[in-house]
Amino acid sequence: MNRAEKRRQKKLAKKAASNAKLGKATIRYPGQQTPAIQESIDLAVKHHAAGRLPEAESIYQQIIQADPNQPVALHLLGVIAHQVGKHDTAVDLITKALAIKPDYAEAHYNLGIAFKELGKLDEAAASYHKALAIKPDFAEAHSNLGNALKTLGRLDEAVASYHKALAIKPDYAEAHNNLGIAFKELGKLDEAAASYHKALAIKPDYAEAHNNLGVVLKDLGKLDEAVASYHKALAIKPDYAEAHNNLGTALQDLGKLDEAMASYHKALAIKPDYAEVHNNLGVVLKDLGKLDEAVASCHKALAIKPDYAGAHSNLGNALKDLGRLDEAVASFHKALAIKPDCAEAHSNLGIALKTLGRLDEAVASYHKALAIKPDYAEAHSNLGIALKKLGKLDEAVASYHKALAIKSDFAEAHSNLGNALKGQGRLDEAVASFHKALAIKPDYTGAGRNLLYVMLNVPGLSTEELFTEHLRFSEKHSQGIARPAEDFTNDPTPDQRFRVGYLSSDFRNHPVGSVVFPLLSSHDRTKFEVFCYADVPCPDAMTERFQSCVDHWHPIAGKTDAEVARMVRADGIDVLVCLAGRFDNNRPLVCVHRAAPVQVSFHDGATSGLEEMDYWLTDDFLHSPDTKEMFTEELHRLPVFYQWPPIEETPTVEVLPADQAGLVTFGSFNNPAKVNEEVIRLWAQILKSVPSSRLLLKYKNWYDQASLRDSVVERFAACGMERDRVMFATSHDTLAEHLERYGEVDIALDPFPFNGATTTFQALWMGVPVVSLAGETFISRMSGSILHHAGLGDLVVDTPEAYVACARDLAGNFARLRTLRADLRERLESSPLCDAPAYARSVETAYREMWRKWCAQPQNIPRRERER
Repeated sequence: MNRAEKRRQKKLAKKAASNAKLGKATIRYPGQQTPAIQESIDLAVKHHAAGRLPEAESIYQQIIQADPNQPVALHLLGVIAHQVGKHDTAVDLITKALAIKPDYAEAHYNLGIAFKELGKLDEAAASYHKALAIKPDFAEAHSNLGNALKTLGRLDEAVASYHKALAIKPDYAEAHNNLGIAFKELGKLDEAAASYHKALAIKPDYAEAHNNLGVVLKDLGKLDEAVASYHKALAIKPDYAEAHNNLGTALQDLGKLDEAMASYHKALAIKPDYAEVHNNLGVVLKDLGKLDEAVASCHKALAIKPDYAGAHSNLGNALKDLGRLDEAVASFHKALAIKPDCAEAHSNLGIALKTLGRLDEAVASYHKALAIKPDYAEAHSNLGIALKKLGKLDEAVASYHKALAIKSDFAEAHSNLGNALKGQGRLDEAVASFHKALAIKPDYTGAGRNLLYVMLNVPGLSTEELFTEHLRFSEKHSQGIARPAEDFTNDPTPDQRFRVGYLSSDFRNHPVGSVVFPLLSSHDRTKFEVFCYADVPCPDAMTERFQSCVDHWHPIAGKTDAEVARMVRADGIDVLVCLAGRFDNNRPLVCVHRAAPVQVSFHDGATSGLEEMDYWLTDDFLHSPDTKEMFTEELHRLPVFYQWPPIEETPTVEVLPADQAGLVTFGSFNNPAKVNEEVIRLWAQILKSVPSSRLLLKYKNWYDQASLRDSVVERFAACGMERDRVMFATSHDTLAEHLERYGEVDIALDPFPFNGATTTFQALWMGVPVVSLAGETFISRMSGSILHHAGLGDLVVDTPEAYVACARDLAGNFARLRTLRADLRERLESSPLCDAPAYARSVETAYREMWRKWCAQPQNIPRRERER
């Protein structure tokens, strides 16, 4: 036998020594053995106890050849078989020994151990019971019976067995440790910790107890103490893969992701086929934004353990973040086929389905998660998101409150609650929710963006206040980002064909997508090479149209801002245009990495607040030369800011409703978040000034919620308005059905300070004039810009009194309303708002001017030419 094999045998013997009982060397079985056999047994047992298994086995075999019915030799030969992993052989040999000597307690005990290794837990428990019937004070048998019962899920019985073992042998460290494991599985974490501490007081170098104590401390939220326990375990046993893994999970919970990853790598160096570690490493890689590597780690876990539900679920999470939603859904389904009661997989499946727009299925998945795990705060919050998208705002708010009742420091739930409250027009409460989220998680970008968005809806905020908040947000979230040297290799030739990149999540059926498509589809490709960097969560038919009209299409879902910036640099982009940076999943912080020589903000709600953003596109109405709105960017004015494609397959314009109804119907189809108290006050004045009038409100199906309708009606009533003069459209329509509802409206009222844009264009397209109150900011002048370029500048006013008077006077001029209704669509089609080629040329001219400015800078950084 070579040295390696001897070491292996010795290690196996040592591993089994704490379980197997060899019995006393002086054991005799009267009438069955001679003094010579007894002497041989004594010698074999000495070899056995010393770990010299081949020598012991040889002697036991000689004894059995001399006396086939020798129970001690049969038993101990069975113990060796167990120690070298031949558990079936162990069962056969020990069973033969017991057939000869049924009252052999140690043999019953060791038979139980062999049965346990074979997974035959009921048989193992029965064997331990037989050992204890013979020898009631057999502490090890009580402890191992507890182990079998614990594995069978009979935890209370297991605890009782451990207590019996400890009553016999109070200093039995292993029994204290096993009792701790049972207490943990019963959820009695403090009792578990106490048991581990007792084990360690008896046996301070007990690595497994240090590790198990760490697991309980982690579950108790004592992460630093857990880390200390794992380090103690590893100081005793450096090759303890399980402790390295557990240390990684604690470090991960502490947010120390790089250290966690190092721990997982150490575990895998010791135990390369450790599926759980590959899975945990995948989770860390996902959290670090290394999604492709995360997918690879989860695949490794599944190659080792194909029925690992957690790895299938985590693979789904990584695929979801990569935008591979159908694959993600398939992974979650695999997880649930293996483990139908996995609440996390149900919830994660719901997220993927929600992103795919399959909202009813998403809701069903969240409900399944909550049926399994009612206190699952994340699932309550995710359910709220889906319900909000379905327009069920009351139910969404209730879901968020349930999440927060379970987990009061759940920043994401506070932020999501703020979004739902905003949708109900409860702006002050929404602001408070976002502030709570940020108090818990100050670097929470999503809550910060949501707060900025809701502030745009709040009347009375000065341009200075808004600028300060946007600047504060951008400074906070751009801190710590390493700015690369501006050593661009772009060719500084002013009039060359140059590269323009568009960065957006809105290349889809979305208001921003609608207004930028005419530009991208009309670019002069002989002078501009067009790139799109698309973070589109769920591509649709509009996405395909975008892809078909540009030169290069780069999906960026799952990539970090730094990675996207490197892509942009590698593509040699000359002008990078960030679309609607404050909204949805858009990525203005890519520009902090100075991805391109010239960086432009377009269709955002306010300043980006970034010093790296060079320009902000606007027009002369949105920002006159004496504008009070403040920007970190340089304003660049276009001849016209907005552009829409003619709406295809739209209903015909109906006759003036007032002619048929005998009264004027005002309308607003804007988000209820825009219908603030000042808006309601002025709309109530308008209704009072036109006695034969009413107001129709519509937004998706949101007014189907009785609480939202009641809130709006009560706010109007507080302004002295009769309840029956405010009406609601509650259905969730197709675009054509939605536009048909304008057939019931004579005059559209624009909200403020956050105007409509898409709603304004749609109203005009359907022959409905819009009255707008212009403020001092971009978002409060959007409708004004549209109306001016449609030749309706007289419907844009700048005081509340003029707003009421304009609406009143227009309501009294049926002749003008009829004329507008008849020719507004044609007027729009012939206006600059629908002239995509001219619009594209004007934007290209702007880009060219910006590029020339950059090219004219002192050329003190050498640049090499690139192929064009």
